[in-house]
Amino acid sequence: MLRVVVLVSGGGTNLQAIIDAIAAGKVTNAQIVGVISNNKTVKSLERARNAGIPAVCGLRRIMRAEKYLTMRCLQR
Repeated sequence: MLRVVVLVSGGGTNLQAIIDAIAAGKVTNAQIVGVISNNKTVKSLERARNAGIPAVCGLRRIMRAEKYLTMRCLQR
């Protein structure tokens, strides 16, 4: 199972499409385990929380996540 963290900055229509595809069984090998935004007022965070997905906002958290993801990608 692929564990996915989604970085968002807007309304979340793409996020909702992914959530819906996973819920409908169209995507079977992935699970959204978190959503991170740099803006606490975006609808994406609400969509994530409504789906039971942990969602956070904060520049420091985003910077740590970006650094972590970059390092993980470089390790592959």
